Amino acid sequence: MTNDTHPFLRFGPAIVITLLITALSLLPAQFFKQVSEPLPQLPVMDKIVHALMYAALTATYLHSLPRDRRSHLTTVLRVVVIAALYGIAMEVCQKLLTTSRTMDPLDALANAVGALAYALPAFIWANIRSGRLGQTPTGP
Repeated sequence: MTNDTHPFLRFGPAIVITLLITALSLLPAQFFKQVSEPLPQLPVMDKIVHALMYAALTATYLHSLPRDRRSHLTTVLRVVVIAALYGIAMEVCQKLLTTSRTMDPLDALANAVGALAYALPAFIWANIRSGRLGQTPTGP
């Protein structure tokens, strides 16, 4: 079976990553102090982690789409917008639902950048695989 026919293989990764990001977004801040100690102490490390998480989220959302839809720019941009809105929602939830986390607009921006950074090369790759890259559009 391919991921186009079996619902679990198609949607499972997107569901798992969405739930994982939700859990990580709402964990107490002290959890991340232990996790971040072995990482390089870069001032932007938090933003890099956000971008990578939302690139993974976007990858799983695109994976859940039929292959022919992955080569449509409007579809890919809609997925980026959905991922970015989810990132904004998680930042708002951090403010409203936790006592040790804060809402950070730069985290939301990093989420959107990560989503877009994955989606554009994935869109180009999908067009290369489908043979559409370089073709002149034939209709609306």
